[in-house]
Amino acid sequence: MRAFLACAILATIWLLTIGSPLATQRAPSKIRWRSPEPILPMTFAHQDHVSENCLVCHHNYTDDTGNDECMACHVNNQEIWPLLEEQFHELCRSCHEDKQLAGENGGPTRRCIDCHVEESVP
Repeated sequence: MRAFLACAILATIWLLTIGSPLATQRAPSKIRWRSPEPILPMTFAHQDHVSENCLVCHHNYTDDTGNDECMACHVNNQEIWPLLEEQFHELCRSCHEDKQLAGENGGPTRRCIDCHVEESVP
């Protein structure tokens, strides 16, 4: 009985912190940002990130690579496009993981559906 209770508690903690592994992905976004292939919908809430230094994500403000939205280069530049998923996962997820390891509220790290939701064009 104790083993069952321990498993149930661990499963509950898992589901509350990580999310269900059975969570379904949504269909590809209708907003393609002029991408060569459909991309998963994604959202980024600036209001949830006001404590962060803008230059961490907006490198284009300091390296003169552009002054448009992220997707303008990361989707439309044919050299950068193949790296889109890798770049965004590395930047976003690694920051969230680092915060959680530091004991802070780090946001989603493994529940894809927390970031891959429909968005509207800003």
